[in-house]
Amino acid sequence: MSNALKISVGLLLSILPALGAEEHTSLQALRALVATENNFSRASVEHGIRDSFLQFFADDSIIFAPQPKNGKKFYTNYEDKGRKLIWQPIFAAIANSTDLGITTGPWEMKKSASDDTPIAFGQFVSVWKKQPDKSWKVIVDVGIDNPQPKKPPVQVQLSPPNEVLQSKDVDLARRALENAEIAFAKALTEDEGGAIVTWASNDIRVFRENAFPAVGKTTAKLLLGADTAKMTRTSSGGGMSASADLAYRYGAYSADRTNVTERGYFLSVWKTELNGAWKIIVDLQKKAPTPSPTPE
Repeated sequence: MSNALKISVGLLLSILPALGAEEHTSLQALRALVATENNFSRASVEHGIRDSFLQFFADDSIIFAPQPKNGKKFYTNYEDKGRKLIWQPIFAAIANSTDLGITTGPWEMKKSASDDTPIAFGQFVSVWKKQPDKSWKVIVDVGIDNPQPKKPPVQVQLSPPNEVLQSKDVDLARRALENAEIAFAKALTEDEGGAIVTWASNDIRVFRENAFPAVGKTTAKLLLGADTAKMTRTSSGGGMSASADLAYRYGAYSADRTNVTERGYFLSVWKTELNGAWKIIVDLQKKAPTPSPTPE
C-alpha cells in the first residue's frame, strides 16, 4: 500500500468515528426532544393547560391567537375551565447543533378528564429551542383544527440532521437561505401552491385548517394543486440553528382568491439537504377571523 493511500485510509478511519459520535449525539438529542414533548403533554393532563404551558414555554415564546403574540403572557391569564388537552408527537426534526428542533402531531380536547368523547381535534406544530440550562423550551406553538381522525396516531418519525464531512460555512448558509426565501416569496406572488411544491422537501408536511396534514411532496401537490392564489407573506420573526441547517419563519399572509382577499398567519420551517439547498419541511397557514360587519 502506498504512503498516500495509507494516509487517505487513515484519515477516513479517523473521520468515521467522529461522524458516528455526531450522529449518535444528534439522535440522542432528538429522542430527548420527543421525550420532552411527551412530558409536556402528560403535564397538561395532570396539571392543566395553563400550568403546563407556562412550565414548557420560553419567556419569549410565540403563539397564534389569532395573530402572533407572546405565549407566556397569553397563558398567564388562561382559564382551563376543566378542559383537558391531549397530544402526541408523530414527527420530530433537529439541527446538527442540537439547539433547535420541531415536533408535530395530533391533539384532541375533552371537556373534562372524566369525559370519554373529545369535543375537538387538530394538529400542532411546535418549534423548540435549547435554553442556557440545556433544557428544551417551546418558542413557537401553533395549532389548527381538523375532522375526527378515523385511525389512531402513527409511531413518531425521527428526522435526524443531514450529516456532512466538512464543517458548514454559517455565513454562506445564511445567505443561501436569504436567497431561497427571496425566490420563494416571488414565486408565491404568482402561484401559491406551485411555489410551495417547488420549494418543498420530499417529506414536507403541509398544514391547512379543517384538513388533515399533507405528508410528502406528492400529497402536498394534491392538496395545493388547485390553490393558485397570488400570495404575499410578511415575516415578523424567526430564527436559525447555530449549525445553519434548520430555520423557521412566521408572520402574516394575504392571498387573493377569486375576488376575495384572505388574510392570516403562517409558519414555515426550512432545512438544508445533503447538497446544501434549503427546502421547506413544514408549511402551516391559519386564517384570521373574518371581521364582524360594522352596524350602520
